[in-house]
Amino acid sequence: MKIFVTGAKGFVGTELVKKISKENEVVTFDLENGQNILDFEQLKKSMMDCDVVVHLAAIKGPNENKSFEDYFELNDIGTLNVAKACLETGVKKLIYASSTGYYGVEIGVPYQKPIEENNLVVTQHVKVDELNCRDCDLAYSTSKVIAEQILANYGLRKKFQVIILRFGPIGDKTGTKWNLDGVTLKVENAVQSITKAVNNKNEVWYEAFTVTDNVDGVDISKAEKILDYKPE
Repeated sequence: MKIFVTGAKGFVGTELVKKISKENEVVTFDLENGQNILDFEQLKKSMMDCDVVVHLAAIKGPNENKSFEDYFELNDIGTLNVAKACLETGVKKLIYASSTGYYGVEIGVPYQKPIEENNLVVTQHVKVDELNCRDCDLAYSTSKVIAEQILANYGLRKKFQVIILRFGPIGDKTGTKWNLDGVTLKVENAVQSITKAVNNKNEVWYEAFTVTDNVDGVDISKAEKILDYKPE
């Protein structure tokens, strides 16, 4: 397959490209190379003739130097651009790296337990007085909710297949600051889930999957069943 990867120079993107480039033609797209998902024409031109898109480019997590407007522009308008480019270039499948932030798994934001795909999104269950977070924590979470809703307009209408992977926190976040009840995700497991989604032969028009390590309080059975995800 010819696979287009946004955010290809990032932490997950770098490892993903190493893995999938052994058996596929990979087209990388990253800000580090002067490529920006906010530049629609550049994006569309680069995506021509690709079969699958893996969309990783984003402000990757809560950052005190980023405003809600920053998150909305890159994580949401950027995602809309990627979806539009998929539609106009005939891409068959889009795999989107969302986050357990969709449920509110961020510092100072309460979330429902156990974590399951049918849990309410953060804005549907959180109360004002329950929040003890920074602006960026909530902005990141809501940007992921908005991005998923944008993609729903394409997948649910069968414009192209949309697989959403709600990644748990990736990397060394085991200290007090990042103690989110043990919700973790090894980069190897993140890459495995993407690879399984790329190679999945089932017709999956619009599905979201929680993807974490095998930890207590998180139901990953849907990813295990449909994507054959097997966390290391």
